[in-house]
Amino acid sequence: MASLGAPGSPWGDQYHSVRSTMSTLAEKTSYRRLRARPTRALFVTVGFFIFVLTLLWRTPTTKKEDTENYYLKFPSYKPSNARPEDLQIVPSAGQIPNTTDPLPNNLQKANPSFHLVIPARRKSSMLCRTLVSAMIMNYPPPTLVGYDKKPPEAATEWSLMVERIQDMNNFLQHAPHVKDDDFVLIADGDDVYFQLPPEIMIRRFQDLLKENNAKLRRKYGFVAVENPINGGAEIIEQKYSQRVLFGASKDCFPNMTLDAGCASVPDSTLPPDAYGWDTDTERNLIRPRYIKPGAAIGMVADLKLIYAEILRFVDRQRWSRGDHLALTQMFGRQEYVRELERRRTSSPFTEWMYDMIGISDATNMTKVHHPFLEPGQRYEYGIGIDYESRIFFNELMSKGDVEWLKYNDVDRTSAVQMEHGVPREHRLLLPYDLSPENLGNPFIHPKYGRNEILNPPLSYNLDALPNPNNRSWSNLPLMTNIHSTSVPAMIHLDGDHSIRDHWWQKMWYHPWARALLRKYVRSPIGFDAAQSALLGGQEWWDLRGGKGGIWTDKGEWIDFGEVCTGYERDIFNDELGQWRQEGGEGHAEPVYNQFGNLVKGKEG
Repeated sequence: MASLGAPGSPWGDQYHSVRSTMSTLAEKTSYRRLRARPTRALFVTVGFFIFVLTLLWRTPTTKKEDTENYYLKFPSYKPSNARPEDLQIVPSAGQIPNTTDPLPNNLQKANPSFHLVIPARRKSSMLCRTLVSAMIMNYPPPTLVGYDKKPPEAATEWSLMVERIQDMNNFLQHAPHVKDDDFVLIADGDDVYFQLPPEIMIRRFQDLLKENNAKLRRKYGFVAVENPINGGAEIIEQKYSQRVLFGASKDCFPNMTLDAGCASVPDSTLPPDAYGWDTDTERNLIRPRYIKPGAAIGMVADLKLIYAEILRFVDRQRWSRGDHLALTQMFGRQEYVRELERRRTSSPFTEWMYDMIGISDATNMTKVHHPFLEPGQRYEYGIGIDYESRIFFNELMSKGDVEWLKYNDVDRTSAVQMEHGVPREHRLLLPYDLSPENLGNPFIHPKYGRNEILNPPLSYNLDALPNPNNRSWSNLPLMTNIHSTSVPAMIHLDGDHSIRDHWWQKMWYHPWARALLRKYVRSPIGFDAAQSALLGGQEWWDLRGGKGGIWTDKGEWIDFGEVCTGYERDIFNDELGQWRQEGGEGHAEPVYNQFGNLVKGKEG
């Protein structure tokens, strides 16, 4: 029997006619839909962009030019027109003369000086370790502020702290040899070890300022202001900049969780997973982001402002740790005011869009106890934080973050990050600034003239150092922050006191500390001294000169032995006896500065 739909059947022709009609309608409908989709997509896209542009360019209910200008409301001008990242503190290779170069008769220091300032009331083994490490690294002769000052009978922790800040402020404000454009490193005298030379510290400081100021320019932009320093003339300058660096801590000041000093400070520049999945969830795995006193570097003009404000604060607040509290609040309020000004000049839609896609650089102001801001009061101090320990490493809550690495041991450097749980490993290489072309070998003895008077005299047993052909920065144990891959210039042991002896013995110079110190204090008076003078004084640092001793804030010179004799076991641990009496050497020998001038004792 034939199918109903078969051709030639009673229903066949009608069936195929209906099917043909339906196919034609379907094709037309499909064709119209295909043509409509691009047009519809175009209209939707154009509409979306019109909506976005409307939001971007819409006029706020209150015009931004009519709102409060926080940059002008709170004094924000720089205390010096000089940019610290541009000052030539470290001389370039072209400035160093050869032995055949004539030396001018009138030597004048053209570049700013660099000062190492240490608040210290009394001698101690830790102070002597700080001094020895600074001398071995060839830092300028330290200035001890408040040294040998007798406290009043009724002195309290608070009054002693206030006096310490007062002494530091007086030194910065009134020391005749300290100029506004000079650099100053302020370091605690009872818990600091130096690891790298000062030229490395200064270059890293200036490099960090350049990097961070480029970010701040993008974030805050520029402003035209009348600068009271140059008579009120209008200048265009970067709105906010970084000029002083402090160390970073994992721990904020206690019981201030909602204060701007703890809640509104920027995030660390370390990756969000620097410690793995538990980053920022456990106490020891917090990325450092809070300000830490104990170490600061910057221009004198900027540090004057900071210490004057700290002194004003501690005079009113009777906290024994008032300097830490003052710095915490100063840094927090600086960032809080910056954020108020940034939001005033930003686009609401841009803020929303950046927040939605996770790239917002807004400072946290949620649930923050909004600080009282006094009109006309300065809150801008150019304070920045060394988050990655390029300069300062703070040991509090961080002693598990470091290892002493010899960078020529590839097997060790390749495995250590995995041991520490670093999620994205980087190849650990000797930092570029420690390479032979950038930093000299610390074990090379200087060349002395045939008739030079050396003090102390050379001794085969006491001055023996490793062969510089076999030892260099690449095979010395350098303390390294495994999570930031930085080799810090200075270590602040502000946490577990029980590790201080152990860490001192791990410092790269400890096995040869006595010989390296003797090498430092031995003062050449020939060409090397003239070359140093041409560069502006004490190894191009400090016009006062002097080696083998310490200056006080009163301008007094103290021989190293007067401060540290009796601590030889804590410093050297070599059983070679008292300083300057090793092998029968007399302690009454004359002491010369690097110009050959007698500083202490009598000439033979």
